[in-house]
Amino acid sequence: MKVSFAYVSPSSIPSSSANSVHVAMQCAALLAEGVDLKVFANRTVGDLAEFKESVSRAYGVDLEKADLVTFHGKCKKFVNVRIALLALFKLILGKMPTFVLSRNLYFSFFHAVLFGRPLIFETHQVEYGFRRWLQRWTMTRPGVKTIVVSKKLEEILTSEHGVSPAKAIVLPDAAPDGLTLIRKSERRERLYQMSEGPRMNWKSVCGYFGQLYEGRGIEIIEGMARERPEILFLVYGGEPKDVALRREVNGDLPNIFFGGHVSHPEAQELMRCVDFLLMPYQPKVSIGVKGHDTGRWMSPMKMFEYMASGVPIISSDLPVLREVLVDGKNAILVSPSDQLEWCGALDRLSSDVSLADSIGNRAHQDYRERYTWGARARAILSLGN
Repeated sequence: MKVSFAYVSPSSIPSSSANSVHVAMQCAALLAEGVDLKVFANRTVGDLAEFKESVSRAYGVDLEKADLVTFHGKCKKFVNVRIALLALFKLILGKMPTFVLSRNLYFSFFHAVLFGRPLIFETHQVEYGFRRWLQRWTMTRPGVKTIVVSKKLEEILTSEHGVSPAKAIVLPDAAPDGLTLIRKSERRERLYQMSEGPRMNWKSVCGYFGQLYEGRGIEIIEGMARERPEILFLVYGGEPKDVALRREVNGDLPNIFFGGHVSHPEAQELMRCVDFLLMPYQPKVSIGVKGHDTGRWMSPMKMFEYMASGVPIISSDLPVLREVLVDGKNAILVSPSDQLEWCGALDRLSSDVSLADSIGNRAHQDYRERYTWGARARAILSLGN
C-alpha cells in the first residue's frame, strides 16, 4: 500500500529563503521514495499553471507528482498562520495521511496539542515569546516525534525549555542526491562560461554562496581579497540591497565579484567550478529576522552542498559545525574572526595540492554516505516503524 504523506511548510515558494529550499529538496526526495505527497505552502506565483514550472526553475527539482495545496495573496502578513489554517481545514475534511510532518509551528500546535494527533514536528530554531510556549507544548506531546538539525539544538531546546523533547531525532540538512565531481582541469573554463566575474590569469578562485546578513562573515572575505590580490573571490547570494551595498563598499577591489542571487541549480554548478569554498560564519549568525541568532545550533545546507562539490572547504571553527566537519580531514577549520588565519589556510591549501585533493574527496565521500536528501527522506519514513 502506498504511503501517504502530508508536509506542512512555513514557506513561501518559490523564494530565495533557506526554509523554502529545504522544503523543496525534502519534498522531492520523499517523492523519489514513492510516497503520495501533499504539500501545504504559500505560493509566490499567481498563475497555478506556471507555479510548478517556477518551482522547478528555482530549485532544480520536480514536484510534478506532488499535490501542492497553496494560496496566493498580496498580503504578506501572517503567512504561517494562513498556511496552518489551510492545512488544518484540508486534513480535517479529507482522509488523514499515514504521516504528517510539519515545520509550521502554528499547525503543529493545533494538530498535535489541541487535536491530539500524531505528528513529526521539525524545528530548526529555539523560539521565544509566545512561540516559545507553542514549541514547548508541541515537542513534549507523547505523540510527537521532533526532528532537530543538530545535537546542539537538542541540547539547547532542553536547556531553554527546562524539558527535553518527548522523542528527538537529529537529522542534519543535506544536499541533493547524485551530485558528481568536475575535473580540476575543466573547472576554470566552465566557470568562465557561467560567471560574469572578471577573467584574468588568477592564481586561484574562491567561492562564497549564501546570504550577506550579519554574522555570515562577508567582511572576512573582503579582507582576504585585499590581502590576496592575485586571487579572485566570487560571492553569490544576498538580498538586492545588501549586494548593492557590498559592491559600493568594495568598488576599488578588482578581485571580488558580487554576483547576487542565482537559481539553486546554477549555484550548485558554480560551487563545483571554483578552487576553494569559504564558509566564514561568525559565532552569532542572523537569518534576516530581528532577534534570531542560529550560530549555536545551525546546520547550513550550504555546508553539505559544499561537501558534495568535492572542492576543498575552509570553514569557521564553530562547535556546532564540528558535528560534521573534521579539521584536516574534510575541511580546514580556522578562527572565525582571524583574517590572518583565513589567508594562511588558503595559502596552505594552495601550496599543498595533495592535502587539498584529500580534503575535497573526503568531504564528497562523507556527503554520499551520510548527507543526501534521499537518506534524510528514508530516515523520516523510518520514524513510522
